[in-house]
Amino acid sequence: MTLQVAFGLVGLAFMVGAFAATSDRPLLLLSVYAAAAPGLIGWFLHRWNGRTRRLRWAIVTTESVLIVISVSMPAIDGDLTWPRLIGPSTLFPMIVIVCLLLPAAGRWFRGGE
Repeated sequence: MTLQVAFGLVGLAFMVGAFAATSDRPLLLLSVYAAAAPGLIGWFLHRWNGRTRRLRWAIVTTESVLIVISVSMPAIDGDLTWPRLIGPSTLFPMIVIVCLLLPAAGRWFRGGE
């Protein structure tokens, strides 16, 4: 998740630069998403020591939404390819989901309640 935040902040920097150069409104909406995703994941990382079940399932839900968005945007544009499907924007959330669905993660998150 830390890598997701790092890549998200780098992507946000590129989006802000692109918006500053073009002032395109759809790019502004994409910049809001580029800021919200790492911000939310960073907030989850901040709350990580809480170890509640709600936090675990909130992370799984958020990561699932990130995968859906990362796949649906190229699919709508018509340039969905295999490299995009296995890129960092889908691979990192998938790894986080798999790790959080392991039995050890379930035991660890139960320990905080």
